[in-house]
Amino acid sequence: MSNNMKSTQQVLEQIALAACVPTNYQRGTDDSQVKDIVNEFDEAKLGALTVSLRDGNYHIIDGLHRSKAMKALGYTHALCVVLTGMTYEQEAEYFRKQNKNKRIISTFDDFKAGLESKDEVCIRIDEIVRANDFQIGKGGFFKIAAIRALFTIVEDYGYTVLDDTLCLIANTWNGIPKASQIECLLGIAEFVYRYGMVNFAERLRDKFSAIWYEYCEAMRIRGSIGTATSRKKFCRVLVEYYNKGLGSKSKKRLVWEE
Repeated sequence: MSNNMKSTQQVLEQIALAACVPTNYQRGTDDSQVKDIVNEFDEAKLGALTVSLRDGNYHIIDGLHRSKAMKALGYTHALCVVLTGMTYEQEAEYFRKQNKNKRIISTFDDFKAGLESKDEVCIRIDEIVRANDFQIGKGGFFKIAAIRALFTIVEDYGYTVLDDTLCLIANTWNGIPKASQIECLLGIAEFVYRYGMVNFAERLRDKFSAIWYEYCEAMRIRGSIGTATSRKKFCRVLVEYYNKGLGSKSKKRLVWEE
């Protein structure tokens, strides 16, 4: 963990469920999962909830669905591993680490917990996304679900390229849902890394449909979305359409190199 945990202590106690409260870094509650726990309830397999005693409340780190199922079944108390001496940020980081070692944590939940734990990379990415009028999430052009692509761009090219990439997408293909998907994010990031912004919006604004078709044809022949190969294929198509209408000797033409 990034935070110092040496002062953290833990004890096993019976805690009133009414005193156990959810936290912002937790996953959203899945009602179907709660029902499954209720329908297949076995107290012997329940295990202990993990809570953090902070500011007089028991904040649930692990066991939110189990606590809701127990309430539905009429339980008033639960056996809990009670952690003390943790800050809110340390709880969020604990949640990230523990859940990565158990049930697979979604990229969205990991990112959300990263924000709550004050992870520098998560915070910087979120700031850049919001500065370009996007949000992390699903549902349309302005919601970016491809969180892993954002991390990849930062890891491979840096924060400035991510900022420029989102700026170009917003200014060139505003409102086109596919334009904020993983393929475009990675392909445009490759373009920005190689050539900069170079009148991108001006030359490619009305060409998205043709670019997307050419890219899909290239991927149909060979390639996997999200790989270095796919981002280069998308970038190459961008270069081809950028150069359309420019003379062979034009200084504005971009030169493609594998």
